[in-house]
Amino acid sequence: MSPSLHQSLLMVSDLDASVAFYRDIVGLEPDEIADGNAEFDTGRCTLVLEEDFDPEVLDAFGLDEPGDERGRGVIVAIDVDDPEAVDTVCERAAEAVETVRMEPTDVEWGRRMALLSDPDDYTVEISAPR
Repeated sequence: MSPSLHQSLLMVSDLDASVAFYRDIVGLEPDEIADGNAEFDTGRCTLVLEEDFDPEVLDAFGLDEPGDERGRGVIVAIDVDDPEAVDTVCERAAEAVETVRMEPTDVEWGRRMALLSDPDDYTVEISAPR
């Protein structure tokens, strides 16, 4: 059996704001929204947004609270259909006054990509093959 990534989980501070960002800006449709979390099936793995866990749950898993700098060092890479879709996502982000960290750019490894900042300051790469 080959290992494969089946889920990525982001601890978020405001679930409604995060769901709106990934749904309305990025274009992902939530599969499930429950009390305290939301799941988006991306086709390859599930992106889970989870509001802060209670301290007992964190302790049970040996985890620390994420604190104010929860997005530091994390990049969520999302593949879109085509290079034009990268531009479209960035236009939606700019209209919604979301942070565009890097405007759509053709990079030397054959992709068009942009970098956004989600409500918790996670870096979100939006890219497509050229």
